[in-house]
Amino acid sequence: MSGKIANIKTEKDFLNATIKDISSVYSGREGCRCGCGGEYVTSSYSTEQRSEVNDELIIKRLKRAKNLVNKGATLEIGDTYANLITGKKSVLTFYFDEIK
Repeated sequence: MSGKIANIKTEKDFLNATIKDISSVYSGREGCRCGCGGEYVTSSYSTEQRSEVNDELIIKRLKRAKNLVNKGATLEIGDTYANLITGKKSVLTFYFDEIK
């Protein structure tokens, strides 16, 4: 892994996050995150561009996630990611590692 890790440790940190803090986003079914049940999108701030680069879509997903958190959705924050259940079996997972 190259690059730095954004300092996202709390829900408040997540609510203050910007596109500059995000390397990629997974949107899809809850599960293994291999990509078979959803899609990854990479930000232009990532040092490792492993999927389509689309800052506009990441900003849209971040805005949606913040709205859900503000409405009481539970946000799980790990060392390098934040995971949010967005539906019965769907999630948004934001990755904060590999940032330029």
